[in-house]
Parts: sequence; C-alpha cells; structure tokens
Amino acid sequence: MKAIKFIIAALVLILIVVQFIPSGIPGNIPEDEKSIANDSLVAGPVLAQLRKSCFDCHSNQVNLPWYSKVAPSSWLLAGHIKEGRSYLNFSEWAAYSDREKIGLLGDIRDEVSAGKMPLKSYLLIHRDARIDTAEISAILKWTENASAVIME
Repeated sequence: MKAIKFIIAALVLILIVVQFIPSGIPGNIPEDEKSIANDSLVAGPVLAQLRKSCFDCHSNQVNLPWYSKVAPSSWLLAGHIKEGRSYLNFSEWAAYSDREKIGLLGDIRDEVSAGKMPLKSYLLIHRDARIDTAEISAILKWTENASAVIME
C-alpha cells in the first residue's frame, strides 16, 4: 500500500513540475497588410470559414483554448501550431510568391476535398470548425478562381 501511495505522490509531483516547462506556443502577432484578410481574391464567407477552421494552426491569430496552459497538451498544441504555420501561414499570404500561392491553393483544395483538413483531432474539440458540403464547395471554388487569377 505504501508503494502505491508513493507512486501516486511521485506522479502528482511530476505533473506539477512539468507545468513549469515552457510550451513554446507561438504568440499572436497582429494582422497586417500581408494577411490573406487583405487579399481581394478571398470572399467574405470563405474568409470567415478559413478563420473558423484554419487560422488556429495556419495563421498568427491563434485562439488558444484553456488546455493550452496545461502540460503536456500545451506541448502538443505548440507542435501543431508550429508545423501548421511552417507549411502555410495565412497571416503571411502576401509574402508568398505567385508560384507558392498556386501550389498552396492546390494543396488546400486537395486537403479539404479529401477531408484531411481540418485535422480530425482538432475537430474533436472544435466542433464549430467542421466544414459542411456547401462550405467545401465554396472553398474549392475559391481555390480554383484564385489560382486562375494569379496565373493570368
């Protein structure tokens, strides 16, 4: 019985100590002229959907949930945000070349149409980020139209 109490006490102590290890969650940076929000190719409803379903991992405007302050979930969240931003950052949209934008628009089309984005793990907690059929169609239409305008 003493061994079980010792193990539980040790686990509680470890859980408390790890809370002091920084998560490395990237901070929010105010939107500026480089943001996709300033791109005339993005219609209001599509931009609203991108904000709701994509911006938490793919922009500098992250809406951090309560569990972002609790290790080890904060570490996982930091990794997802850093990975998402490294691949596509809507806050840096204007900094991408036309070629990069066309490639990213194709990737967005492929990922959204295949149901790979938003991530299933993200949707478990963020149910409002789900994309219905009409929203998928609007995003796909936007990717096609934006690609065509960029290629002109």
